[in-house]
Amino acid sequence: MSYSSIDPNSKSTIPAPIIEPNDPNFQQKFNQESFQFTHQLAGHPLFEIPRLVELANLVVAKGGRQKVHSSDGNVLVHQKWSDMPFKERFEEALAQIDESGSLIVIKSIQLDPEYDALLDRIVSELTMLTGINLHQEITWLEGYIFVSSPQTITPYHLDHESNFLLQIQGEEDVNLFDQRDRSVLTEQEIEHYFVGDLQAATYRQENQNKASVYHLVPGLAVHHPARAPHWLKNGDRTSVALSINFCMRSYDLEARVYQVNHYLRKLGLNPTPPGKSPLQDSLKQAFLGIFSKHKPDNKTDVVFSGIDRLKAPLKNIKL
Repeated sequence: MSYSSIDPNSKSTIPAPIIEPNDPNFQQKFNQESFQFTHQLAGHPLFEIPRLVELANLVVAKGGRQKVHSSDGNVLVHQKWSDMPFKERFEEALAQIDESGSLIVIKSIQLDPEYDALLDRIVSELTMLTGINLHQEITWLEGYIFVSSPQTITPYHLDHESNFLLQIQGEEDVNLFDQRDRSVLTEQEIEHYFVGDLQAATYRQENQNKASVYHLVPGLAVHHPARAPHWLKNGDRTSVALSINFCMRSYDLEARVYQVNHYLRKLGLNPTPPGKSPLQDSLKQAFLGIFSKHKPDNKTDVVFSGIDRLKAPLKNIKL
């Protein structure tokens, strides 16, 4: 194993390669189904609590308070993010993470040069492993670090982004569901998500046996395909995990189809899901593309700028 510096002025080194693909079908499964693999970042000093406190303060200073989400993690799987009481003093919750019962998400870690270099390295490795030029296909890249107290739960939800979750410290169970299974995730739930209801996915206990459950320990990782519903349960120790999230051009275009379909359904129609009719897909995508920001400032712009601009005049029309 070789090591290389993340930053010329940093004492931190990282192993090369970071990702070790254990699944021979890594490329075929990417964004189709979840799978587990290993990595070499377990115990790395970039993920020690004092360094994470420093990182959290930096991203808040550069990006605003919204870049660190701190909440009470003592919730149930079926609850929503909005049910999790917000904790204003994230510094205190993070410094006392073993006892604070908190779920802390440090967003946009690439605002720190060391973490930015780390993300770039990982994306380069993923480009080789997936056979896709991700540096060209990715429309928005963001790194998150999840720091959660023992026994806390991240409730059931879905994300637009493709995701690679690397366990650094502690243990957690990741429950991942098949995003293609419409008995788990309905067309209407996806449509509602893409018009702004980010809590649209509904947990159903009767579907729990359909989950693929990954028990992550330091050095293990799992791939979440785009839109795959999931929930997480932390173990008996504080958990630290690195999440590589990115929007991809092809999935951004599918999101536009779902957005148009939402309004077609409100008109009483039965819209065609993406992938069934290339012609219909292209017409819907082109229509919303007229309204979408061509130089997005953030992830919300990438996914929602077109529909948000269209919704403004539609608010006065009863559908």
